Amino acid sequence: MSSVFSVLDREALEVTETPFGSVGVLHQGDDVNVWWIWKEREDLDPEWTIFSREDFLFVVAGTLKLELRDVRDVVLETGGAFVIPARTAFRGYRWPRDSEEPCVFVAVSAADVETTKEPIEERER
Repeated sequence: MSSVFSVLDREALEVTETPFGSVGVLHQGDDVNVWWIWKEREDLDPEWTIFSREDFLFVVAGTLKLELRDVRDVVLETGGAFVIPARTAFRGYRWPRDSEEPCVFVAVSAADVETTKEPIEERER
């Protein structure tokens, strides 16, 4: 049975707090997993995240900056959507960094996605 959640009220099946933001599980199914991610005064993740499958993002509130290894950064504002291609190294964070407004987005991935992490080496901007 599916449930109704208020993402902006941080409702979820379970919530995990990390230095890089909060993650709320909205759905874990046979085919897809869905989470909200809340970025507010979070640290920058020192590692790239790489998914074996595509990852769909939709920004509910605030602004999200995605760093994608080897390609130009992407900035998504409220209402913006983006698909991170499979096997693309990325990290995402609230933008601008000194913003008082949190960034809240929903992520949808295949249930069988495999996740790997790699250290980020500083790159020229």
